[in-house]
Amino acid sequence: MIGTCSIMQPTFIPWVGYFDLIDTADKFIFYDDVQFTKQSWQCRNRIKTANGITWLTVPLKKHALAERINQVEINNSRPWISKLLKTLFYNYQKAPFFKEVYSFIEEIFRHREYLLLSELTIEIILAVVSKLEIKTDVQLSSSLATLDGGRNGNLVNICQELKCSNYLSPKGSSVYIESEKSGGIFAEHDINLQYQNYTHPEYTQNYGVFEPYMSVIDLLFYEGFQRSMDIIRSGRGTNLTSAQL
Repeated sequence: MIGTCSIMQPTFIPWVGYFDLIDTADKFIFYDDVQFTKQSWQCRNRIKTANGITWLTVPLKKHALAERINQVEINNSRPWISKLLKTLFYNYQKAPFFKEVYSFIEEIFRHREYLLLSELTIEIILAVVSKLEIKTDVQLSSSLATLDGGRNGNLVNICQELKCSNYLSPKGSSVYIESEKSGGIFAEHDINLQYQNYTHPEYTQNYGVFEPYMSVIDLLFYEGFQRSMDIIRSGRGTNLTSAQL
């Protein structure tokens, strides 16, 4: 087994650190067949505006609490796309790369109607990945073998199926990965557990003091596609072990 695997739930126009994870890994898996979390990053994200932080949200149809991410439907009875695009237009129209980024975003939202949330979120992420020229192999967990090993067991199963000897995780996931013991169960299966060591890079923003952890589109509007990947990579540090957290 060789290579590094990273597994993340698909989120709505995620922050820059999400794209650093994709870029760092050899194989990136959208964890799309686990339970959806209400009012999570899976269906919303933030941008900075003249009036403070504003949420961009995808309206959803009512669904069962146990619904999986790839089963959740978008409520297209609302004019939410026009509202979202209008929000982007008025808040970023003076940004240096407004024209190219706005047309890119508009094309994604306008070229077809998305029925499922995961279809939309994954298509946006892959479109940004392509524009940033990230070459990582990307797959869906729902396309892999049946997973029935529990939360941590599923992560191990995916790494084994894809023949990855390293698992790269966001630091925040250590709470459940190591809830029972240090290092979780990865060492039992000869998989090296690593955590992303990322410092949010600063870039030019309008509206006062720099605000980190916005959607990646904030970076794209101000810095453009060509420069944004360099900025994303500038926040990357050496991956951490459990003992270094």
